[in-house]
Amino acid sequence: MSMLEVKNLGISFGGLRAVDDFNLTIEKGELYGLIGPNGAGKTTVFNMLTGVYKPTDGKILLDGEDVTGKRTIELNKEGIARTFQNIRLFSDLSVLDNVKVALHNQKEYTYSTLTGILRLPRYYRLEKEMDARAMELLEVFGLDKEADYKASNLPYGKQRELEIARAMATNPKLLLLDEPAAGMNPNETQSLMNTIRFVRDKFDMTILLIEHDMKLVSGICERLTVLNFGQILASGDTAEVLKDPKVITAYLGE
Repeated sequence: MSMLEVKNLGISFGGLRAVDDFNLTIEKGELYGLIGPNGAGKTTVFNMLTGVYKPTDGKILLDGEDVTGKRTIELNKEGIARTFQNIRLFSDLSVLDNVKVALHNQKEYTYSTLTGILRLPRYYRLEKEMDARAMELLEVFGLDKEADYKASNLPYGKQRELEIARAMATNPKLLLLDEPAAGMNPNETQSLMNTIRFVRDKFDMTILLIEHDMKLVSGICERLTVLNFGQILASGDTAEVLKDPKVITAYLGE
């Protein structure tokens, strides 16, 4: 059974057809890329997959379950997590607390408001467990030594990695990365590539990413789908797709 199956997905805004007849199948443990020119509809697809937009038509199956039209919080509980093109960290919170915010959504770490106000034993026990789990995740990303730093004080590349660590704290089946290399220099991009590969291998994670950096895409994505004007232009093995004359013309402008 595939991790993600998208069938004939489409959305209209007023009279504008933003995405039309979008189909996608991603196998468990796969690292998949979604590329295309600006305005092609990539982020609109992500927004439908994560409940920001409700599709006009089509179906989304996650691990065999129909999750079409579910809200963002419900989809997160079902196992979909995402990062954003513009980093959305809690900049005034510590690195540790940014990860703990995501852990609070997990059933095993929830406690009542009263328990928190009165600082009952359950509060201290769960906070200690969350600290330990958050530190485990930060260590995976090499951020454990910066746990007490303000998130805004991290270098840009490490902020990106913290955002991925926070997404991983929700214990997802499917991780969506929206232009993770945006604004990075070549060294940061190389480090990010290593991190994404590591996350996939260590957590047996299924990853779908939007990216403009062709070096990153060709370096880590096993398969690709290319969108143009809201429709699929090409789909298949990365090397073959990137050689497709239609893709070169539409995407690379050659």
